[in-house]
Amino acid sequence: MFSKVLSPQKLNDEDQSSQKRQYSRRADDRCVSVIDGQMHPVENWSNGGLLVTADERLFSIGQDCTFTLKFKLRDKIMEVDHKAKVVRKTPNKVALQFIPLTKKVQSSFQKIVDDYVAGRFAESHSL
Repeated sequence: MFSKVLSPQKLNDEDQSSQKRQYSRRADDRCVSVIDGQMHPVENWSNGGLLVTADERLFSIGQDCTFTLKFKLRDKIMEVDHKAKVVRKTPNKVALQFIPLTKKVQSSFQKIVDDYVAGRFAESHSL
């Protein structure tokens, strides 16, 4: 009896979970975000959005943000400008969902991933 009542909710939770994680998270890249002139460490990011360490009181759910991500690559700093919407806040954390990525931003993200992979490959062969 209870399984019939609970099973639709369970399916909905699973569906929501898969929607929330459409892209794999990246937490190993060295990067920060600059939002409204304030620098915030990036806890993790994906092609769908990012999680930053910030005073959540400075942000509102649904707020549109323009930001710059600064990634430390092997031989340079790469800056990526884009826009996002605040979708979640917890103490000292703010989650932003990117608006659809432009081709330029997609290309920049791919270069960042490629640089990370090349760096890891080089490290593995230098030992």
